[in-house]
Amino acid sequence: MTPRLGWGGARLLTLLATVAVAAGCQDSIIKFLGPQNRETEFVGVDSLRFEAWDLDNVTDRRQWSWTNTGPQAVVHHRSFVHHGRGELTIVDAVGDTVYHRVPLEFELDNETSTGQAGTWTVTLDLFGARGRVDFSVVQGP
Repeated sequence: MTPRLGWGGARLLTLLATVAVAAGCQDSIIKFLGPQNRETEFVGVDSLRFEAWDLDNVTDRRQWSWTNTGPQAVVHHRSFVHHGRGELTIVDAVGDTVYHRVPLEFELDNETSTGQAGTWTVTLDLFGARGRVDFSVVQGP
C-alpha cells in the first residue's frame, strides 16, 4: 500500500522543491559593479590602477582613457577571479590592440606590444566574476 500525502505534505514538498530550484538559480542573478565592490581607481599620465573587491557574479564593463607617453606599457596583475571570467584589453592611440589578456591573473606582470604613444584605451570586461580585480598599467620599459 502506497502512503498518501495529505494537503500539508503536498504543500511541504512543493515548498522544498521551490527552495531547491531557487537555490540552484542564484548564479543567474547578474550583478553590476557598485558601492558594495569598493571600487578605487587612479588615472594619471603613465599610470593607471583599478581595484574592486567582493565581486559576486558581476557582469560589467569599465573603460578608461589613459595617456601613455611611451610606446609600451607594463601590466601588473594582482587579481583573483576564482569564478567567471575577466578580460583586460588595451588599445593604443591609433586604435591598434596592444594587449588582450584572458583570464585576469594573480601575481603576473606582462608587457604590451609596441604601439603609438598618446591616449590609450583600457577596457575591463567582467562576466559572472567572483573574487577581486586589482591591476595597474604603467608606462613601459
